Amino acid sequence: MWHRKSLSTQLDLTMLKAESERLARTLQEEQNFQLSQEHKKAVSQYKQEISEKDLTIAQLEESNKSLTKEVENLSKEKTELNERLQAQKQEFAAEKEELANTIKTNYEKALNIERALKTMAVNKLTEIMNQKDMNLDQKTRSSTTDLRKKEIENRKLQLELNQEKEKFNHMAIKYQKELNEMQAAMESDDYQSQFQQEYSSPAMAMQLAEEYTYRNKFQMELDSKESDIEQLREKLNDLQLNSSVTSLQPDETDSNIAESRLEGWLAIPNRANIKRYVWKKQYVVVSSKKIIFYNDEQDKEQSNPSMVLDIDKLIHVRPVTQGDVYRAEADEIPRIFQILYANEGECRKEADLESVPQGDKTNCLPHKGHKFIPTLYHFPSNCEACSKPLWHVFKPPPALECRRCHVKCHTDHLDKKEDVISPCKVNYDLTSARDILLLALSQDEQQKWISHLRKKIP
Repeated sequence: MWHRKSLSTQLDLTMLKAESERLARTLQEEQNFQLSQEHKKAVSQYKQEISEKDLTIAQLEESNKSLTKEVENLSKEKTELNERLQAQKQEFAAEKEELANTIKTNYEKALNIERALKTMAVNKLTEIMNQKDMNLDQKTRSSTTDLRKKEIENRKLQLELNQEKEKFNHMAIKYQKELNEMQAAMESDDYQSQFQQEYSSPAMAMQLAEEYTYRNKFQMELDSKESDIEQLREKLNDLQLNSSVTSLQPDETDSNIAESRLEGWLAIPNRANIKRYVWKKQYVVVSSKKIIFYNDEQDKEQSNPSMVLDIDKLIHVRPVTQGDVYRAEADEIPRIFQILYANEGECRKEADLESVPQGDKTNCLPHKGHKFIPTLYHFPSNCEACSKPLWHVFKPPPALECRRCHVKCHTDHLDKKEDVISPCKVNYDLTSARDILLLALSQDEQQKWISHLRKKIP
């Protein structure tokens, strides 16, 4: 009985043990299945990775092959380029050396030529210096002959000048004495009626006019001869100074004379026409002391000037504006310039002793010291009183310009007696000063004359 129980107990234990082993086996089988699944999966994944890596390796090997080929190609190109570069370097070095040799050869040729020319010049100069003593007598004779001729001519002119000066001084003393006697006699009231009766007669007036004309003509001829003598003296001095180097410096004499003397053709207004300028040609000579006007070159040769201006009496030289020459043509204005001088510095022929045209005098409108002239402006210009435009291309407004200070303004300001115009700033007296307009051949000639005359103004 007890044995049966023990067997039953053992059987139960065995059954429990068998069940536990069965469960453990089931669990082991499940784990084994899972591990087999995982193994299969790992194997599959490994195979896939191996295939991908094999593909990558194949691609890399392929790219390696292509890159290797490219490297080989680039190496070949590099080698070719290096070879070309070396060839070009060699070619450039050869060309550079050839060019340097060519330049060197040219410089050597030029140097040899310069040396040869220098040697020739030195030899020529030596020859000239050696032959100078031999040819000195002949050259001295010719130059001495010319100098003697010029000295004789100079002495003759100097003698004529001294004689003319003596005559002039005697006449001046005589006229001054008569003038003093006249002035002394005119101070007495008793003598005035007698003086008027004697000197108001046509014969006496004609005699005085003839004497004045003769004195005037004599003075102008004297000024002209002095100018010619001055020119001859300058030529003679330059000839004496440069006689030894005449062959080396042939143009020095002319350049020295040109610096102190200017002459050429200009034109002055013909006073016979007051509506527009009619120009009269004049041959003008500027010496160190005088400005001499001739009607033509023949008058210059005969020392017969038409007008003489004293340079010491010059006041101003300037180009003109449209207001100065409103009666001139538009293309003439850039060539015209004005000379202002004192009255006592002028000497004219009787036929030329004519003052400013009455048209100019009557057209002048005095206001605060100004001498306004009516004019029209077709080019840009503004009124200096109101700053408004003073011009128009087709219909410009009436305008005024001062002859003295060249202030521009509308005519209405003067007509309405508006106090907007400042007094004239020019302080010279028009009664004691005169001006003359001159027309040059070109604008460059005008500038040359203005520049030369401005240097002469005291």
